[in-house]
Amino acid sequence: AIEGKSYPVNGFVKTPYGELKFIPQPSASTTLNPLYFTLIDPKKVTAGLVMRLKISSAGKLSSVINLKMIDESPKCAEDILNELILAYNWASINDKNTLAANTLAFIEERLNYVVKDLDSIEKKLQQYKATRGAIDIGSQGTLFLQNVSAVDQRLGDVNTQLAVLNQVENYVKAKDKSGGIVPSTVGVTDPMLSQLLTKLYDNELQYENLKKTTGENNPVIVSITDQIEKIKPSILENIQSQKVSLEANRNNLSSTINHFSSMLQSIPQKERDLVEISREQNVKSSIYNFLLQKREETGLSLSSSISDSRVVDKAQASFGPVSPRKKLTYLIFILAAVVLAVGLVTTNEMLKRTIMFRQEIESYTSIPVIGEIVFDKSRTPLVIGNGKRTFIAEQFRSLRTSLPYIGLNSNKKKLLVTSTVSGEGKSFIVANLGISLAMAGKKVVVLEFDLSDPTLSEKLSFSGSKGLTDYLTGNAEPEEIVRRTAVHENLFIMPAGPLPDNPSEMIMSEKVPELMQYLTEIFDYIILDTAPVGLLSDAYILTAYCDATLYVVRHRRTRKVSIERLDENNKINELKNMGIVFNGVRARGFNKNGYGYGYGYGYIFNEKKKRKKKERKHDTVE
Repeated sequence: AIEGKSYPVNGFVKTPYGELKFIPQPSASTTLNPLYFTLIDPKKVTAGLVMRLKISSAGKLSSVINLKMIDESPKCAEDILNELILAYNWASINDKNTLAANTLAFIEERLNYVVKDLDSIEKKLQQYKATRGAIDIGSQGTLFLQNVSAVDQRLGDVNTQLAVLNQVENYVKAKDKSGGIVPSTVGVTDPMLSQLLTKLYDNELQYENLKKTTGENNPVIVSITDQIEKIKPSILENIQSQKVSLEANRNNLSSTINHFSSMLQSIPQKERDLVEISREQNVKSSIYNFLLQKREETGLSLSSSISDSRVVDKAQASFGPVSPRKKLTYLIFILAAVVLAVGLVTTNEMLKRTIMFRQEIESYTSIPVIGEIVFDKSRTPLVIGNGKRTFIAEQFRSLRTSLPYIGLNSNKKKLLVTSTVSGEGKSFIVANLGISLAMAGKKVVVLEFDLSDPTLSEKLSFSGSKGLTDYLTGNAEPEEIVRRTAVHENLFIMPAGPLPDNPSEMIMSEKVPELMQYLTEIFDYIILDTAPVGLLSDAYILTAYCDATLYVVRHRRTRKVSIERLDENNKINELKNMGIVFNGVRARGFNKNGYGYGYGYGYIFNEKKKRKKKERKHDTVE
């Protein structure tokens, strides 16, 4: 129902939108729910179909073309392509039939004139013979008649060609750009004129078709109009040239006929009259036979016209949808997700103000990086010990072997460990490096010189009342504050003791060099855990009593600007023989649990763990 009115199906009805026909589809629902439809301008539909139609050649030298169309309905696309090919073939056949029909109409018109003339001549001949008794003609008259007939026939052909040319000339001169019946060029032997007329007819027909759908100022119509205007002068020039030649030929034939006419003076008047009538009859008979032959040829071409094109394969939809392609779409989205993830991670890392890569440290400062320590997920303060073959334990062993690079040896054994700010893991490095050296058979003592926020004792599970502050204030001797740790028998600790109010002034005490001298005579390595240089000046005071310095840089915590100023600050307040330890390095990428950041140890340790798990599982099964 439209606007409260009901309309029948399968029939054209008048509606406010024009004449419509509603056809029920078998696949449509038969429920009583309201139905809706949309009317779209045919020009928009045609434009959309043209955009989805793709035409391509099967090859550079091939005359075969491929037609493709993408549509939501495969059946709809097949029908459109098949109908398009049928319409194209029909148009081609229609053009041929139109030309043949025009030619046939012209021939029929000429035949009517010739038949009337021939009937008149035959009646005249019959009347002449009946009234004048002219029955036989002598052999001389017969020979003369044959010659005259031949000349007259040629003259008739010339006159016919001139008549055809006059009609064509009148057609071209009086014709506008619209199509119509093109005069036939029957009898004209010049192929160029036929080609020009055919070209003119095709352009006029194309102009007529385009004028129905486009404006007169359309570039295509303007181009066709120019071609029509250029073809007409060529046709007229060709006609004029042929007319000049034919008129000259006609004059020659007329003079010949006049010559024969003068010879007729010697023939009896009766025979001469009979010859003239017979000659006229022969000419009209020849023209009549010629037109009959052409009419039959044109009729055959009209009835047997076929299209110049042939359908190789009918339109057939593909087995699966051509768009969207699921695999390609999934692949594109996966690649886009990977690229987006990589881009976000890279952008995030570039925008961070903290150290993310070892290359950044090496680009900001000339101080060498002598060790890297990965981030330990267990968060235990001690990651190295007897029987531990983890990746991070191996990194501390590697750091232990790198100490000679910054000048530590049997004579120079005092090592200062500091960082920029708190929380970068210097106490963690001191504790585990001290254990690593102790495991190598060295007698090591660690001094908790971070008198503002000491954490080393807690990491080594040591508790004691007296410490460095008691010694520096004169309340204890070195022997009283040096204690063996429970972690390893070769590892000793001097705790911080009670926290003072003035740690920097206390470190400047003359007792510090005395303590260093005392410890040098007893231990193989002396490691000082000091306060961060970015907050306090303790490390700059203690560096005078040490032989080398380990500067701890924490991944994702140490600010880039601190490393950029490290060389400049070291010129003012020098820390002796500095080496950087890159601490807390987190793995990147998909292999985060395999410690893939290092040099391959993670693979070895993971494989060992897997083998041990398999052995335990095998033992359990047995």
